[in-house]
Amino acid sequence: MALHLFYNPDRYVTLLETLKAEDVIIIFDQALLNWAEIQIGAGTPQCAAIFALTQECQQRELTLPAEGLEAISFADWVALTIKHPQQVNWV
Repeated sequence: MALHLFYNPDRYVTLLETLKAEDVIIIFDQALLNWAEIQIGAGTPQCAAIFALTQECQQRELTLPAEGLEAISFADWVALTIKHPQQVNWV
């Protein structure tokens, strides 16, 4: 069970190749801004859950929930780091 912090849309295919069913993803930065377009070419990740931080979405003036994303707080993020001690940063 890993927590994937996904920032870089160029790394999406590699993320999909390494993702396990019990993993979760938190989407940030450019990946969050282009989430719908990123999935068109390579498909939706098959994992336990896909999240975006509520605060980041508000800061970027994005509305959630976008398709397939669940909004979480910083406290939720901390809880996920405890539940998923292995973290992978996709920058």
